[in-house]
Amino acid sequence: MTSSDETSTRGDRPAGLRNAAATYTGEVVPTVDAASVLVVRDGTDAPEVLLVERHGRADFAGGAFVFPGGKVSDADRDLDATRYAGVDPAAWARRLGTDGPRDALGLLVAAVRETFEEAGILLAHRKGRPLSPDEVVSPGFVHMREQLSDRSTDTDWRGWLDDEDLVLDLGALELWAWWVTPEGQHKRFDTRFFVARLPDGQSAHHDDVETTALRWADPTWALGEQAAGRAKIIFPTRRILASLATFEDAASAIAAAAAGKVDQRRIQPRLERRGDQMWVHHPYDGTAERI
Repeated sequence: MTSSDETSTRGDRPAGLRNAAATYTGEVVPTVDAASVLVVRDGTDAPEVLLVERHGRADFAGGAFVFPGGKVSDADRDLDATRYAGVDPAAWARRLGTDGPRDALGLLVAAVRETFEEAGILLAHRKGRPLSPDEVVSPGFVHMREQLSDRSTDTDWRGWLDDEDLVLDLGALELWAWWVTPEGQHKRFDTRFFVARLPDGQSAHHDDVETTALRWADPTWALGEQAAGRAKIIFPTRRILASLATFEDAASAIAAAAAGKVDQRRIQPRLERRGDQMWVHHPYDGTAERI
């Protein structure tokens, strides 16, 4: 993928783009809760969505273009109520199918934190005022993002949120989809995908740790790049891009998500080995694709 919006420090792509998300072992490992965000803005014919390219050496979806996201931490689940706004975790627990409000809060907070870490976009405000572009790229924000991206430590950003008097705007998120990694892969995630509009004045920057490039993409164009073998996009991302491509603009996509007019069912595909090939089956529409 290339465009004027893309930034990259990566070298050449690995030969033979594959769409598999993880190593197939045939074993059943437990899932880990995760959250991901479709950050959208208006494009010419459809919403443009932010895609980040995972590091080629990542052991899950390495080299693939995905939406910003990652695992939920206990700190996400225990964020103080003074540091978020716009949601009732108990109500979201019902929407997200979690065991309770704490797990629902964790998914929402992780969605915001991971989007900040991987793309430099922060859904938050200070004393009721939206963040300015200069604030999001100020030294304190950049340093915290670097700490979150540091794989050698487990950074808890709650003290920083207190020091900066930041309140996460969880009300900016709407549920888009729910996908679970198929059984048989060496890592499995139980992921809620949210959608949110790009905050005014903010721009995206990859972290150069987990993500090595990014671009704003028309969903139909991105799917064409994958079909032509010029981009690696895994099955759930492809299906989500296809659903996003049916909307004319960001506002209509977000409104549809808020009204539950997109597929928010729990989707866990099934893997099948056919000789030396792996195929993935969608549980509801009967389709199967080679991965």
